[in-house]
Amino acid sequence: MSYKSRAITLTLSIFLSSLSGQTDIAILSQNVGTEIDQHENRFYRIFPKEKGLVNAQIIRITDQKFRIDIVKEVKNKITKVNRYIDQNDFDQLKKKVDEQPILTEDLITAMYDGMDFLRAEKIINEIPKPQYVILRYSNNKRLNGTLFKVEDNVLYIQTATSIEKVSLDVLDKMSYRESVGDFDSLRPYAFLVTGASGFMMARLYNSQRPVIYNDNGIPRNDIGAYRQIFGTIIGLIFSGEVFDAISTLLTPTETIILSEAEYDKENF
Repeated sequence: MSYKSRAITLTLSIFLSSLSGQTDIAILSQNVGTEIDQHENRFYRIFPKEKGLVNAQIIRITDQKFRIDIVKEVKNKITKVNRYIDQNDFDQLKKKVDEQPILTEDLITAMYDGMDFLRAEKIINEIPKPQYVILRYSNNKRLNGTLFKVEDNVLYIQTATSIEKVSLDVLDKMSYRESVGDFDSLRPYAFLVTGASGFMMARLYNSQRPVIYNDNGIPRNDIGAYRQIFGTIIGLIFSGEVFDAISTLLTPTETIILSEAEYDKENF
């Protein structure tokens, strides 16, 4: 064999070898192309159970078998995992994606609007504190109380009997008030009601106490009047707290979903 023939044979062997080593990427749908990114995966729900998916590719191994190469971010670390599906699974996924619209920027924006769990840490740290909240966590456990602090993604809740700690990682849903409404027009009524309540409580107290007489046998009505004035003052002192409580109760609550599992349960 001549040198030229040997060179041609060697070149052809290398070319054929490179062809055999090429990865046969299967395109699931024209809607996603050769690589499925995290936005496409969320929108089309191709691999809904793969939490933290960054991207994925489907590789054809044989005529009836495929390998899915998945890159995931788990606890701030990038990991790679492989899954395997057959032709029937591939066809079902293809049909599922093809039946949906092409993903646009507007659709991405609309999709993420309801996904508060992606911003859970930011939301929890920015809400006004202290305030009364209702939490649902760890498979439908429920907790009501005053959220007064968040530290290292742990919520501190003051209940009637104790301080409870709930990690953000196990939190599914929370009802809270983004801000307290402006109800200043009700402030005079709060003063009036609390002052009148203090006055009436003092009168009730006077009616249950025996009459006190001075050395001349004259009833000490001044003591009763003093108690009524004191009761009215005490009522007015607490009017601020009463007004704050009324404002809080009249402000509508907002409920946010803080876990992907809860989001999937409510939407799918």
